[in-house]
Amino acid sequence: MELTDNKYFKYIFSSDWDKDMMIALLTNFPFNSFEETDSGVIGYLPSSKVSDLLEEEILDFADKYKIKVIKEVIENKNWNQEWETAYKPVRINKFCLIRADFHDIDISGFEHVITVNPEMTFGTGHHETTVMMIKLMSEIKFNGLKVLDFGSGTGILAILAEKMGAAKVLALDNDPVSVKNISENASKNNCSAIKSKHADTLNIKKFSKDIVLANIDRNVLTIEAENISNSLHKGGFLLISGILVKDRDLMVDLFEGYSLKHMKTLEEGEWTALKFIAY
Repeated sequence: MELTDNKYFKYIFSSDWDKDMMIALLTNFPFNSFEETDSGVIGYLPSSKVSDLLEEEILDFADKYKIKVIKEVIENKNWNQEWETAYKPVRINKFCLIRADFHDIDISGFEHVITVNPEMTFGTGHHETTVMMIKLMSEIKFNGLKVLDFGSGTGILAILAEKMGAAKVLALDNDPVSVKNISENASKNNCSAIKSKHADTLNIKKFSKDIVLANIDRNVLTIEAENISNSLHKGGFLLISGILVKDRDLMVDLFEGYSLKHMKTLEEGEWTALKFIAY
């Protein structure tokens, strides 16, 4: 969240929906950040962004998806200070460290260091799905390869791909704010091979990529499965996550139906990540 003296509103969304799916839907609204709860998701909005029209749209959204919503006023806070207190570095063995500018930490022992400040809602590397994607990436040689990061968010995976030697990285996301965020984070990490682009669907040249990274959700993966597989040339790797463990076999069957061979599964908590090779 940004440093502000303005009042904030807290929207408490309660539902049986998958929480990541709820957040994905709620990113259509100008929330500054999200917090997961036992029963759903909390979205935070500065008063400057709240209007009668936006209120109506949020209520219509909640009614459409049968989601309970409660609005509360919260006290003024120094949100930058709140973030700095809560946001910890992410260490994936000695392979990768994800940190913020304000972290005073020895970075010398890590193969790759990514700096991403927790300013927005698109991910800071803490989620199990991101960690598993990075673990799968660590097993692949990226030198000189062309990479697609589909649903890039903050661009963490795209940045890591370039740091691992990728020659070209296309980072796609369906949120224009996220696309801007990717460019800013790429610059912060001295990356020059990353091109960020807005896209609601995957429509790129067939067989043009060596590696595709897709940490999204099951619904998007299902809709885009054919396009994702068509973007890979023979011998290329697909890494996907954002999938619940209970949906693993469904995703394996889906992508193996598009000339991809399942190679590896990782699981952390209720989440899974999968590695495929195109043939």
